[in-house]
Amino acid sequence: MQNYQGIVFFDLDNTLLNEQHGVDDEVLSAIDTLKRNQILPVIATGRSAGIVSDVLQIIHINSIVALNGQYVALNGQQVYSKSVPMPLLKRFITYSDEHDIALSLYDAYDEWATGVNPAMEKGYSFLNMPLPTIDRNRYETDPVYMMLASTQNKADDTILKTKFPEFDFYRNIEFALDVVLKGVSKQTGIIQALKAIGQTNVPTFGFGDGPNDVSLMKAVDHGVAMGNGIPETKAAAEFVSSDFREHGVVNGLKHFGLI
Repeated sequence: MQNYQGIVFFDLDNTLLNEQHGVDDEVLSAIDTLKRNQILPVIATGRSAGIVSDVLQIIHINSIVALNGQYVALNGQQVYSKSVPMPLLKRFITYSDEHDIALSLYDAYDEWATGVNPAMEKGYSFLNMPLPTIDRNRYETDPVYMMLASTQNKADDTILKTKFPEFDFYRNIEFALDVVLKGVSKQTGIIQALKAIGQTNVPTFGFGDGPNDVSLMKAVDHGVAMGNGIPETKAAAEFVSSDFREHGVVNGLKHFGLI
């Protein structure tokens, strides 16, 4: 693996992507400049590598910290993964079924669902994504790295945290909660990525906006929060850039002299 002059970790939604969940030309140009400057761009997202594969192709990035840190690949090669233990997984699925919480289950490159409810329909529509295929048994044979619990009932946030202390929950959109193993986060995924890269003295940067990006800010030397970010992410960042709709990523890169 080549020696880098820096490493930049980018969140996707409301950070690197625009409102149409596409990539603006100025962002594509900035990423190309990073590469010419021997700076490695890495995606750090709550989504799976497969779900964002089209975006990765557009922006020509093939390194990713996916599923809130539970799967890491560098230059297209897996270097780390951590799946949910089967007994815990079965208990969570049973509870969700009993309380009308539809679950999306993720391996590294694909997703499937335990069912569909109105919150899931609204959430996937919001993200401009098709509903996943329903498969009640696939979790028995395929690893599950992360789940998305579709519920608009904010009371479920506290209830689930109490009943399932083995998980961390992040409400990144109104319609659902990201569900990951306790202590696993973008921060732990970034630590695994840096360990695999093997450069201990290279400066690191992180761009994000949401609750699961607080750990991203803590994992890097220089955190950049979008102007649209939540207060907790802004507080954890070294620099608060402009809104993602107002050149937030580009302005953040320029602030640190990366482009």
